[in-house]
Amino acid sequence: MSKQASSVIIAVLILFSSLTSCNTAQKIDTYVAGQFNHKVPKPDKRTDSTVIVNSTIPSDPNEISRTVKTWKNLFLLVYWKSDYRHTCTLNPAIGVNYLRKGIYQQSNKLKQKLKGQQLEITIEQIPHTVAIVDKTHVVLLIISWDKYYVEPEPKEIVVSYKLLQNGMETRTGKITVDNIQKNKAMDPFQSWKKAMSAYLGRYYGDATDMSRTIVNKLMEEL
Repeated sequence: MSKQASSVIIAVLILFSSLTSCNTAQKIDTYVAGQFNHKVPKPDKRTDSTVIVNSTIPSDPNEISRTVKTWKNLFLLVYWKSDYRHTCTLNPAIGVNYLRKGIYQQSNKLKQKLKGQQLEITIEQIPHTVAIVDKTHVVLLIISWDKYYVEPEPKEIVVSYKLLQNGMETRTGKITVDNIQKNKAMDPFQSWKKAMSAYLGRYYGDATDMSRTIVNKLMEEL
């Protein structure tokens, strides 16, 4: 294949990618919003003020997610490589509410350590971004292979806490929990909808598991 022909093919691929990227990103956001009935899950209502969980992470109540597409391409005469990513950033209030719910479900364990004190927990950082990745390799326009996977961000969970006795602080601290979310390979014929649906299900389960780790660490420090 001539150098000129290769350049034409590359230009066509780049044009096609630019025309479809925004459309797919919008479809992902529409699909994610539908998974939450177009509303950010509301936090559990609590009447017991012995254990209170707050958050300092800002969020927009009118936005469920925001997806952008990025790509990196390497086009050589005999070898092409591309890395396409649809990165979906969930409203952080979703993860915060999942984590808050998990902590509240274990609040009785914490109360046994409080001895009449009040515990305020503040969620300061939580992972809430995931990318659907498509990596393609082509050699001589004959041999090609693709790798598709779901890639959560490796961000840790960070919470601070303080103990109060009659409104006075008696102790403060900070806890960091590693993110247990891992890359998940996609099946060759798995759609991005099924991949995103599976991730959102794991996101809730992982938040619940990480809330247990937070409570266990608190139990050790209180």
